[in-house]
Amino acid sequence: MPWKAKELEEGSKVVVELSGIVDSTNVEEFFAFISSLLKSGVKYMVMDMEHTSYISSGGLSVIVDAHKKVQAEGGKLVIAGASSLIAELLDVAQISRVIEVYGDLDQALQAL
Repeated sequence: MPWKAKELEEGSKVVVELSGIVDSTNVEEFFAFISSLLKSGVKYMVMDMEHTSYISSGGLSVIVDAHKKVQAEGGKLVIAGASSLIAELLDVAQISRVIEVYGDLDQALQAL
């Protein structure tokens, strides 16, 4: 899997590290992974995209959906470490207008 989670603060906070490609070949598994984190009580999430080379619109939809769900629970989701290509994609899709994007993981963690 091109993602893994690092739990912080007894499971209410998590860093999801995405690496490689998230596209139609694995977006359903990505959705199931994020859903399981949300069901386990995660309210604060950082999507660490430092090692993400590509994410499809389906992958972005999973992130936006997760953002809405944590926000409804009083939590927060932010994005960290997006490459210039991914950052441009977030801008074009106007996701960066809805979800805060930070240059690195430390900044993102402070924003939670």
